[in-house]
Amino acid sequence: MNIHSVTPRKPDLAQSLIDAAIALFAERTYEGTQMPAVAQRAEVGVGSIYRYFPSKEALGNAAFQYAKQTLLGVLAAALAEGGPPRSTREEFGRFWRGFTRYATDHPAAFAFLEHQQHDTFLAPASVATAAEIDRVAADFITRGQQAGEIRAGEPCQLVALAVGAFAGLVRHGRPGGLAALGADDLDRAEAAVWDLLHRKAAP
Repeated sequence: MNIHSVTPRKPDLAQSLIDAAIALFAERTYEGTQMPAVAQRAEVGVGSIYRYFPSKEALGNAAFQYAKQTLLGVLAAALAEGGPPRSTREEFGRFWRGFTRYATDHPAAFAFLEHQQHDTFLAPASVATAAEIDRVAADFITRGQQAGEIRAGEPCQLVALAVGAFAGLVRHGRPGGLAALGADDLDRAEAAVWDLLHRKAAP
């Protein structure tokens, strides 16, 4: 899937079920959420779920893919702002803004994606969707390394360090999430994570 692709709209009831599932997965985890609770949150009968999702695993995968595809869309919009970036640092700032917007506008989805284990239910299509974001981020790291602006290291490991730092920042701001942090706090955090990635000039 290309980062610039547009996710088709789902039927309203299916989307309501996905939204309800994401909210509950964030609150209770996937394992701790039962289908009747999803139906209650969506204000429908349990049978309505099975018209769209034949199992809890199918609903979990639909929720995961929707959350990841939404993140891809937010990142694509942030990366496109202002035309081609003039530097690796500027491109990193666009990644940061994309993740910040996503975590602010979709806090339950961010918590579901970043703070839980998904190995028990993910289907190959969901794994592929997740891998697309990893590839986009790893490509940024590789290009930055080739330009001499990002430190040496395995790109996926550096991505994991940066995303882990961002996820920790979101947890630090709970229960208000990133909205509980001021602009200065976010700017300092961005600079700190960039410092983690940036290749320092030789003395």
